[in-house]
Amino acid sequence: MDDERRLELSELNTRAWNGEEVFPLKQAKLDSSIKRNTGFIKKLKLGITKDSKASLLKDLSEVSLEKYLSEIINTTDEGLQNVPNKNDDVAAVVEVISGLHQRFNTRFTCELMALFLNHFACPQEDSISEKEASTRVSKMRTNVRIFTELYLVGIFNSLDNVTSKDALPVFLRKRLAKKESVLVSILKEVLSFNFNDGFSSSIATLFVKKFPQLFEENNLADKYIHDKDLKYLLQGIFKKFTEVVSARAVQLNKRTKKLIKEHQKCQIRTGKETDDFLEEYNATLPQYEKFKSAALVLTEFFKLDPPELNEEVEAQEDEAAKPSVITNATGVSPSQKVWENDEVRKFYEALPNIDEIHDQSLKNNADPAGDKVNNFFRELEEADTKEAIDHLSVLYWSENLDNKATRKRLMKFFIENKDWSKLRLYSRFFATNSKYFHELIEEFVNYVDSGFRSQLHSSKINVKNIIFFSEMVKFMQLPIYLIFHKIRTLIINLHVPNNIEILTVLFEHLGIFLINKPEYKAHMEKMMALLKEKKRDRQLSINLKGAMDNLITLVYPPSIKSLNASTKELSPEQQFYHILIRRELQSFEVGRVVKLLRRAHWKDETVRDTLFDLFVRPEELSYQNISIMAKVLSELYKYQRNFVITCIDELLEKVERGLEINDFTHSMHRVAEVRYLTELYSFALIKPNVLLDTMYLILKYGHNGKGSYLFSPNDIDEADNYFKIQLLSTMLLNLRRNTSMLSKKLPLFLRFYEYYTFTKEQPLPQETQFSLQTTFQKYEDEDGFERSSTLQESAVRLTSMVKSLSGAQGDVTKETSSTNLTKTNSGADSSEDESDDEDEEELSGVDDTVEDVEEEADGEEDESDEDDEESEEDEDGEDEDADSEDEDDSYRDVVADRDIEQKRMYDEYQAKLKDENERKMEDELEQQLQKMMQDSMDSRKNEKIASAKIPLVGANKTNSNFVAEPTETEGNEQESRIAGQQPKRVAFTFLNKSGKKTQSRTLRLPSNVDFVSGVLEEEERLKNEREKIKNIVLQRAFD
Repeated sequence: MDDERRLELSELNTRAWNGEEVFPLKQAKLDSSIKRNTGFIKKLKLGITKDSKASLLKDLSEVSLEKYLSEIINTTDEGLQNVPNKNDDVAAVVEVISGLHQRFNTRFTCELMALFLNHFACPQEDSISEKEASTRVSKMRTNVRIFTELYLVGIFNSLDNVTSKDALPVFLRKRLAKKESVLVSILKEVLSFNFNDGFSSSIATLFVKKFPQLFEENNLADKYIHDKDLKYLLQGIFKKFTEVVSARAVQLNKRTKKLIKEHQKCQIRTGKETDDFLEEYNATLPQYEKFKSAALVLTEFFKLDPPELNEEVEAQEDEAAKPSVITNATGVSPSQKVWENDEVRKFYEALPNIDEIHDQSLKNNADPAGDKVNNFFRELEEADTKEAIDHLSVLYWSENLDNKATRKRLMKFFIENKDWSKLRLYSRFFATNSKYFHELIEEFVNYVDSGFRSQLHSSKINVKNIIFFSEMVKFMQLPIYLIFHKIRTLIINLHVPNNIEILTVLFEHLGIFLINKPEYKAHMEKMMALLKEKKRDRQLSINLKGAMDNLITLVYPPSIKSLNASTKELSPEQQFYHILIRRELQSFEVGRVVKLLRRAHWKDETVRDTLFDLFVRPEELSYQNISIMAKVLSELYKYQRNFVITCIDELLEKVERGLEINDFTHSMHRVAEVRYLTELYSFALIKPNVLLDTMYLILKYGHNGKGSYLFSPNDIDEADNYFKIQLLSTMLLNLRRNTSMLSKKLPLFLRFYEYYTFTKEQPLPQETQFSLQTTFQKYEDEDGFERSSTLQESAVRLTSMVKSLSGAQGDVTKETSSTNLTKTNSGADSSEDESDDEDEEELSGVDDTVEDVEEEADGEEDESDEDDEESEEDEDGEDEDADSEDEDDSYRDVVADRDIEQKRMYDEYQAKLKDENERKMEDELEQQLQKMMQDSMDSRKNEKIASAKIPLVGANKTNSNFVAEPTETEGNEQESRIAGQQPKRVAFTFLNKSGKKTQSRTLRLPSNVDFVSGVLEEEERLKNEREKIKNIVLQRAFD
């Protein structure tokens, strides 16, 4: 009914309350016959509808009805209970009741109102059943609507019109003193009826839908509403009711989710389908649905925030909780990596539709021929593609092979088949026919389940059963509780033999699928949480925990992106220095950068670690900025010496570590590191011998050969691997600072480097050739270095240089060198067919000379480092200017500081290794030693020291003649004779003390003396032992 008609009826009914005769259809002469009067009453009893409306209004205008008024009132009340809740029927009720009110006024309306109000009284909740409550609510919805319509048209507008207050229901009599609107009192009563069961929520939703004008401001309804504060009161009641309904919906949502989870847990614990918690769930779900729908309608109407019900999660869990088998897979979004590729996805999800073929086969009742059945099983055994197995699915129904015997044979075939590679195909056959193989699939699932269960608590393992189980899961043919019951039992009983192996096989086939498939994701995450919790068990062995780590990796395989992703959070200061060093280093002057670095919080470990990381990773920097970063580090040395020394040590360690790992993926990193190291040398942060040692280390790493096999190919440095050449070329090309020590030692290294390049597989790559040409051209211009054209020529020049640098120790190597050189010269005149053998012979002395020169260099540095530095300073004074001297001093300071820091760290480390008892024993031993030395000195105070009686071999003329080198006039014959007869001489230092003076002499004793031979044998033995120990340590380090 529209608002205009309501307003019109409201005005007429109000006038009727005032006693006016306003019924428009009333005739002057009314029919008082019994037949017409009783006929009207019968029509009322049947109910007021749109069809009976016209007839009732006509009788009302023509029939007297005065004598039957009381009966009409009771009949009208009964008829109102049979009115359908439809718009036209309710409108007819309003018209007819308005006519009766206008016709009989207070005599009719007051009595009818008292009777009608009693229908809103709510009985006790325990006194009625659920069915009765549902029926009552249905009638109450219609009554509320009819009463509201009659209230709006001015008929049931106040309780004051009721003559007998005792006739009112109890809930209204209690509210008489409040003087509130009768409509408000009725709504409060009906909305509280069985609220927890959700019955009253439908009344509220109906009311707001049918009477929205009662909640709007400034509309036509204001003219026919009799209570001024009605809208305000209704707003408050329904908003409060909406909040309570929303809260109840959220509460029931949580309850239903909890019940279904408990049901799932129960099934997973037992591995069987149970009805536990389902009864309560089924009772709670209808209530939740009622409150959910009411909450959504009311919140939308009043523009309030809807309740958070997590419908998607609920829907997934509800679907996953169903114990029935899922027969068809749903699509998965591309972001979820359930399958390896699209082809695999289609294999498991794109199944052929055989419905039409199945329907046709039902019309053919003929028994299948035995030959067709045999051919079918033979093809089934030979099928090895998806197309073949799909063809057999179609053939099974098109040839009408389906019967009880064939199904039994199918079951036997799948159980006895031993070909693991076809299990996925047979699982596809099951999935394709899942609609029509309910009993067969159920029987096979029971077989797989029982076979799996038998492995959980025994030492046996059946891999075929596990794989078949996994494939059936991928086709979603197994209930969820069966899957996770197995996984849960295996995790809990990991101590049982073979359970970890079973779980590994299962996760290899199912891990990624279960963790990414929406239907299984939540359950699988719980299983992984249980696995991680189980891993904390201290009783588990190390091997078992390692296997558990492997299981986690199978389920969560690390991606390259995640491995490379940096999740470390940096403070603003750390971010600033990151950007400064990595991106903007070339944008500022070095002095400005150093000033900014000095302002850093060096006492903050995180900031210091960040700066350390920035300065030891040149690979993260633009290659052109490496020199700038080295300059910054050299300037920073004045203020943070320990930090700079630590950075240099770390860089040297990384260079050596790169040689050990030898990973081609780190090639650019290694190039950047050696370039950075060279730049640090150029800025006088490291000594020349440190740089040369590093270059020799790069050159010789992995080579333990001797003679012509000095640089023989091996697994670490293969003949076709030219990367070391690139590293050393980078270092040599970027050397800008020259010192006397480097000038003396670099030519020998260049010869070794050149010889090394010839040992590589020829011809060299073009890029490598260009790099070498540029490198050697630089030193040809600066130092007059001459390149060799062949391996033989390089070997001769290398041997000659080694011999010239050997000095006093050249006597030992002269014979070998001259012999090898002779072989080289003679080999040059030989035929080409024997060239390979000659190469080995002429290079046989290279290894010995290399070792001699290195030992000599090391010996010189170890024995008299101060003398070297003094001589170097003298040479610098003659050859270089004052700037070169300052540079030498600076790197000496760097190295000295570094040596002191290393010694301090080593002493602290050794002290930490000793416990208190060891330190006490060491102190006692030191005291005893001091005491013994003091006693020995006291006993020798008065002892007279005798002169040494040892004859000096060199003092005798005959001996001196024996020792002296043969002169040139004696000829080659005498030289060869003396060399053949004269034994080798070994130098010894003889100390002689006379009084307080100590004198030393050098004695060259023949090697055939027992004392000398014993010393030489002992040195050789110690040298061999050290070599063996070094080889063992290196072998263990790289295994």
